[in-house]
Amino acid sequence: MNTNQENTQKSSSGDKKAARKASTNELPMVDLGVVLDFVGRIETEGLQTLTAQEVAKRMGFAASTSTPFYRRTVGAKLFGLLDTTQGVNLTRLALDYFKPTDDGSKAAALATAIKNVVAYQKILERYSEKRLPQVDILANLVEREFNLASEAARVCASVFVNSVQLARLVRGDGTLSTSISERSSAPLAPEKATQAGQIPEHNVIGPFLTPADNESHFLTLDAKAQRRVILQAPPVITASELKRIQNWLAVQFHVVESLEETTTQQDPVEVPTS
Repeated sequence: MNTNQENTQKSSSGDKKAARKASTNELPMVDLGVVLDFVGRIETEGLQTLTAQEVAKRMGFAASTSTPFYRRTVGAKLFGLLDTTQGVNLTRLALDYFKPTDDGSKAAALATAIKNVVAYQKILERYSEKRLPQVDILANLVEREFNLASEAARVCASVFVNSVQLARLVRGDGTLSTSISERSSAPLAPEKATQAGQIPEHNVIGPFLTPADNESHFLTLDAKAQRRVILQAPPVITASELKRIQNWLAVQFHVVESLEETTTQQDPVEVPTS
């Protein structure tokens, strides 16, 4: 009898089934603000119709398979802002945001982008007209529903919170609303052109905080090149929150050894998961 061998095989099979994924292409792993910056550059720099590899090179990414570029592309497709069937092209929804034809188009486009993510439907239905929970609680739901590792689930949960806040689907009392009509009347904050190395103002860490609760911190990377990081966050954070911020920043930025090596530095390849 090969009882031990059979038990080992069963155990190995069970481990594979229980293994949680470190990444996903069902949920965006970069938030809507990052995706809008990404798609906006494709539009303003005239990169439409180019191949993904050509777009990645023009934008300073190592390759179309590098993690930062791959996650931005997947996020843009999930939000319904990019079509990559024949080159990289902006969708009609993306044009509604970047080239609106009426006052409500831009606001409606953001809400529609959120609803375009099929995997967001369960979250939207579960918390519609309810107070959106803290990221850690939401991460537990994502982890269980999508079989993700804890850190990946936390990233996806943070991305969801940041994205619905940018889309103004979170009311002042913290409740989640999926109504486009009630938010389209409120003007969006004016956009400011960003320079290389700056973080757009919508990339705010910390859900449900008003500007009065936050402090702005500035880190100059290169004064001559006007490269700096702007971080808006609460004045007091915990050690665990600091760790989450560090992990979040590692996902958002395309990190290279030096700016001169951006065209040759190879990033780890993100293997699409089914």
